[in-house]
Amino acid sequence: MHIGGELAEYIHDTSFEDLSDSVSRYTKLCLFDWVGVTLGGSTEEAGMILFDAIREMGGKEQATILGSGVKTNVLFAALINGCFSHALDYDDTHVASSIHPSVCLAPAVVAVGEFMHVSGRELIVAFALGFEIATRVGAALGLSHYEHGWHATATVGRFGAAAGAAKLLGLNPDEIVNAFGLAGTQVGGLRQSFGTMGKPFHAGKAAMDGALAALLAKRGFESASEIFEGQFGIGSVYSDNPDLTKLTENLGVEYQILNVAFKPYAAALATHPAIEAILDIKEKESIDANDVSDVRVDVAKLLLNVISNENPKARLDCKFSTQHCAALAFVKGSVHQNMFTKEMAIDPDLVAFRKKVHLNADPEFNLFETRITVLTKDGRRFTRLITTPKGFPENPMSFEEMKSKFKGLSCPLLPREQGREIFYKIRKLEEVPDIGEVLALCFPLTRTSRNHRGLKS
Repeated sequence: MHIGGELAEYIHDTSFEDLSDSVSRYTKLCLFDWVGVTLGGSTEEAGMILFDAIREMGGKEQATILGSGVKTNVLFAALINGCFSHALDYDDTHVASSIHPSVCLAPAVVAVGEFMHVSGRELIVAFALGFEIATRVGAALGLSHYEHGWHATATVGRFGAAAGAAKLLGLNPDEIVNAFGLAGTQVGGLRQSFGTMGKPFHAGKAAMDGALAALLAKRGFESASEIFEGQFGIGSVYSDNPDLTKLTENLGVEYQILNVAFKPYAAALATHPAIEAILDIKEKESIDANDVSDVRVDVAKLLLNVISNENPKARLDCKFSTQHCAALAFVKGSVHQNMFTKEMAIDPDLVAFRKKVHLNADPEFNLFETRITVLTKDGRRFTRLITTPKGFPENPMSFEEMKSKFKGLSCPLLPREQGREIFYKIRKLEEVPDIGEVLALCFPLTRTSRNHRGLKS
């Protein structure tokens, strides 16, 4: 049997009862985090532009746009919610596959699921399976896929979205294989777009394309059956050294969702170790930004051209600048999602401090391993080595920290009580008969749905 067929049978045959309590719990954590970052991202300019375009084009009222209460068709809802959820760069990560799984997967399964009135149990299964497929595809393609300039979240994310949507739509194994083929032939997303609105657009497009692949396959639309291992399949075309055994090894036994990482800061994940180390040094050594003469940041070679930017011009550039994130940590004392603004990008104190921060590649470092060395004007030297950043499975955020993050993202839009209702619904998601109950809470209920650029719902 070819790889797509084996994955398709696994998706078709897996039920809620086959999932462990831990898999179910982490699925709900991912969905909880996703709702928060989507609500927070719904006010970002990229999402608002996309919202306006979708409102103008119209669409059947099938699925909810989070933060607004406006409904549009399933595909547009997946597109815009995906863009919202990746706009802050605050979403979850799976390190071994180099992707942000939930921002491509959740928008697709939530949109399809709301349209079909699926239960919370059905959503949990679809999400867990989609997460598994996406992360396995990413791990199989390996780092060479990312090194060539592909944005793995966008390319790989389509397969997770297609798998999750296929499960909800009740596709048979042959149809699921066709959905994989259709997802694979739509692959796109370049790292050149990092630091622009194009990056969150990648996530939305992956969600939309994955849902479309499943919807077409349901109607008999055929595609390549060997999209993974074929001569011109994704393994050959998108990777120098693919390991396709990772697609099926211990399938249904080891679940990758247990290795998810949640972000404590709204910036590129590779900047997090530097932020964490500097905040620790600043607090424990009582150092002020004015005391600092030089900050050396040693990182893995692969990351150097991703997160080194001494002079970011735009607010989104700042999220991919270790120099800027280090300046925020030292000068402002925190790195909050609301700090990534145009004003902060040109703040004189931050601009001056960025010039003190120097990045270097250490060929011996593992991915995300980071060493910070701070030199003071009076000759003192302080060093921190971060091997496992906060939020990684080995160093997880506490549940209280997760709730605090959600509150910070949701409270500007929703009353606290409404946010608590979302939390309790997701906490007991397996008991929810229709996920529309959750979506009905994901926009302001006490006033007319939020106005985007003058357009009312």
